[in-house]
Amino acid sequence: MELNITRPTLLLDEKKMMTNLDRMLEKAERTRTDLIPHFKTHQSKEVAEMVKDRGVKRITVSSMKMAEYFANCGWKDITVAFPFNPLEIEVANRLNSEGVQLTILISDPEILSKLEGKLEGKVQVLIEVDTGYKRSGVDSSKTDVFKEIIARVSADSSLEFYGLYCHPGHTYHADNIEQIRQIWASSIKQMNVLKNALLLLSPEMKIRMGDTPGCSVVEDMEGVDEIGPGNFIFYDLVMNYLNVCHESEIAVAMACPVVAKYSDRNQIIIHGGAVHFSKDHLFDESEQKFFGELVILAEDGWSSIIPNAKLTSLSQEHGVLTVSDEVFETIEIGDILGFLPIHSCLTANLMGAYMTIDGRIYEHLEKN
Repeated sequence: MELNITRPTLLLDEKKMMTNLDRMLEKAERTRTDLIPHFKTHQSKEVAEMVKDRGVKRITVSSMKMAEYFANCGWKDITVAFPFNPLEIEVANRLNSEGVQLTILISDPEILSKLEGKLEGKVQVLIEVDTGYKRSGVDSSKTDVFKEIIARVSADSSLEFYGLYCHPGHTYHADNIEQIRQIWASSIKQMNVLKNALLLLSPEMKIRMGDTPGCSVVEDMEGVDEIGPGNFIFYDLVMNYLNVCHESEIAVAMACPVVAKYSDRNQIIIHGGAVHFSKDHLFDESEQKFFGELVILAEDGWSSIIPNAKLTSLSQEHGVLTVSDEVFETIEIGDILGFLPIHSCLTANLMGAYMTIDGRIYEHLEKN
């Protein structure tokens, strides 16, 4: 790979990325759901344009800041899939005045008292449903709370109830694909039971589900109208270790310079630390933490994962790569090594830009 890389750089393989997108679009068509992709992973106007070229018109983001960024890029239908922050009402009103169809997440009925009489225009509402993840959202069994929220939303001229939203993120803690499918089956059942209990209040309500593991491997989506995965656009080692994707489908890799070698401990120091990768980690077969896997950069991308070579420690700027004797001898100070990230969303957010494998630079929200 003949690229002018002198410091940690996040590489993007557009072909893999677009294959991942096309596969998810086909999945949506096959399951008769609408894909409303989550842009929290890439946060890039250039990537967004490629998604738009595939016919996607509605998107999901994870912050009002991100909503502003993509609204400025021309997107007009945006869901902010994070419990609405009442301190950002002015941002919501500004987006509304600019012609954005904004959909917000209600995760606690108390937020409605903060919104009363303060929103301008018409904002759509999704109620976040907790089906077992225990992060945010209203417990699916609390039907009376959902009825209260819908009634209060319907009484507010600035709000319009749209439907129910669920992110069954406990799929990330599953041990295998079958467990992911079981979590989704349980979540979908809870969502449909809840919807049936609320139909008299809102016959047209939608059910939206989102998380990459489930959206990637679940085929039975009876009752689900919309899906909103994000990580699928790049994938990463977490998805690979869950067997949700193959390593060859991971579309980003960190390129990091080698700055030191220590033969007495078979370790190589790279310029690439927690401020580049994040400190998300996995455990190897010996239950040892690691923070990335080594690949060899090539003209058309990168190799498959190199065995016996893992990032075993990260500090702010340093990365420690522990390798076998054989691998150690092949690496020199000044080399540029590639690493598949544990969590591509966090790595992309930290890096703030992408370099394509043919050398173009794509911007990122965090660079603006």
